Amino acid sequence: MSMHIHWEINRLDESLEPDPAKAECLNMIEGTIECDGQPAGLIDAFYLYAEDPESSSAFMELWDLDATTCKVFEEIRVPKRWEFRDPIPDFLGFTPGLLCVNFIALRPAFRRRGLGRQAMAEVIRNFADDRVDMVMLRAQPLQHLPHGYDHFDEEVRDLPWNSQEEDTARLVKHFLSWDMHIIPDTHYLLAAPETLCPDRSGPWYPSLLCDE
Repeated sequence: MSMHIHWEINRLDESLEPDPAKAECLNMIEGTIECDGQPAGLIDAFYLYAEDPESSSAFMELWDLDATTCKVFEEIRVPKRWEFRDPIPDFLGFTPGLLCVNFIALRPAFRRRGLGRQAMAEVIRNFADDRVDMVMLRAQPLQHLPHGYDHFDEEVRDLPWNSQEEDTARLVKHFLSWDMHIIPDTHYLLAAPETLCPDRSGPWYPSLLCDE
């Protein structure tokens, strides 16, 4: 089965840094998955780079530019403190960029074929440049999202409808099989990019996209 993802990028920040490879930035990423020419699903993610992503200045200048990223920040930080929950500090090193996948939503005919893991690898291959030390993935079942059945169509069809706790535990177990780590008291798991895809993006990724 041949998979291809069409990407759309929306940069939200207004950095004045002349060299984009050095600029702090927030980029929203949307992907449409096709398999053998057929629509197979959707991906939603974002790329954030800041010199100190835990800081109040990074929150005001980047995280708070979008409602989704703002909620992510509030969930992954230690309550009432400007620092991230463990084990995030162990992953964010000298190049504190991060890539966060909000969801990978597959249509029924394309589930249980390993396409979710393959799509995750494609996100990293295209967007985890040499500034990204950490990849996060939200483990919250689409069918239990507020207004999930309004925001999605085929992507939520035939998903199991058990208790939210049971369906979440099932999803987390699946992502743990990808060698990801739980961020306690959040909906997120994380991993180093190389864990999920050894063939990752090298240069700052938008230059790669502009060549298409």
